[in-house]
Amino acid sequence: MKRSTVRLKQKKGGEHMVLIRKRRAVAILLLCTIFISGCWDRKEINDIAFVIGLAIDKEEDNFRTSLQIALPGQSGSSGSEGGGGGTSGDKSWFMLSTTAKTLRGTSIEGQKALSRELYYAHRRTMLIGEELAREGVAPMLDLLTRYPLNRLSALPIVTKGSAYKVLDTDAPIEKFPSEMVRELCFLNMRRPRSLKTFTDAILSEGVDPFLPVASTADNVPSNWKDVKTNIKLDGIAIFKKDKLVGMIEKAPADALILAMGEANEPEVMVKAPRGKGDVFIKLNENNSSLHPHVENGKVTVTIELYAKGVMVDNESNYGDLRDQEMQSLTQALHQKIEDDIKEGIRLIQKQYPADILGLGRSIHQQLPREWKKMRDRWDDIYPDVKVIIEPHIIIENVGVINKPIGLQEEDIVHD
Repeated sequence: MKRSTVRLKQKKGGEHMVLIRKRRAVAILLLCTIFISGCWDRKEINDIAFVIGLAIDKEEDNFRTSLQIALPGQSGSSGSEGGGGGTSGDKSWFMLSTTAKTLRGTSIEGQKALSRELYYAHRRTMLIGEELAREGVAPMLDLLTRYPLNRLSALPIVTKGSAYKVLDTDAPIEKFPSEMVRELCFLNMRRPRSLKTFTDAILSEGVDPFLPVASTADNVPSNWKDVKTNIKLDGIAIFKKDKLVGMIEKAPADALILAMGEANEPEVMVKAPRGKGDVFIKLNENNSSLHPHVENGKVTVTIELYAKGVMVDNESNYGDLRDQEMQSLTQALHQKIEDDIKEGIRLIQKQYPADILGLGRSIHQQLPREWKKMRDRWDDIYPDVKVIIEPHIIIENVGVINKPIGLQEEDIVHD
């Protein structure tokens, strides 16, 4: 009897321990549910207004913010009739424009006129009006970089004139004009300036920021039927800290972007070494490096440019492009690139003294002791810095034929 009683007690004790363990496991599981977020903060798509483009202007003492808002119900249509000027109901976006004394005030006023919550995380481009850029973009940057939903990967672009006019173009080839601006930036540069890189340049030593310039254009001559407004890139905007100081036209601007090693497959038009006409060379690969040198207080920076080229058009009567003629063409290409870059550098050193190439930054990184001596005087030193351009271009391909098409042998000019 005693043995059976002991066994019974042990059995009951074991069952009790199992029960305790089960209760503990359930309690732990219940505690874990506290940390499961679930969908407590969900936002329905019908409650959100997706801002895909932003234009900011200064109008006298007021700011104007223009928002390009996507219409998800129309995004599947085959083409956009888009525009903010009262077009048909199948457009894929609409414009909301408000004014206020402050930038934050324009956002508050815009929300008052909208039944959905403004959502900025999908905005990938922001247009800055010329007048606002000249006055200074620091207040705008503080607003756009402080709030996490304002993505720093968005591309800022300066516009000629008012920014809202560029954002409100037809741009029929893309769903949204803001997306067309973004694609143009990537066609022009391998790594377009984002809000982050623009802000970094403002805050960094030895470099000044720059941004692309956009403007409106007609897709066909104005006297044709069915004219649409389009967008084009018109060069670059030069800044000193946060203020726009000038704009450089497309040709010298493209040369400066090439000097940075940032150009996206640029084409260079070269006058034929002999004879008449021009040759067009596409640079499929390009990069550059800066090498500063300081001697007796004089600063020299050498820009070495490396690229591989392909001939895409020969509109000249020059040669059949054998070894000697290829050497002459390569020398002509080197001289053309050097001249174009020097013209761009002349503009940013003399007309708009702004170091967008980062000559000072190259000294800061490679010759820190020398930079310490001149950092406080860099604005005075920079315009007199000697810049040497050393192109190293290899023309790899001239096409399937050598001789210019349509010319007889006696009409071709040789070296």
